[in-house]
Amino acid sequence: MSLEEVEAFLIKKALARNDGNARKAAEALGLSRSAFYRRLQQYGL
Repeated sequence: MSLEEVEAFLIKKALARNDGNARKAAEALGLSRSAFYRRLQQYGL
């Protein structure tokens, strides 16, 4: 499993655990909202 696959998996899990709330998911992952949204776009999520 590549780093990108792991990141995408963790982002999906964080969104699911936070009922789709991107702000809370970003916070749970220790990312800024802008970094979180950039990764969403990068991985097509």
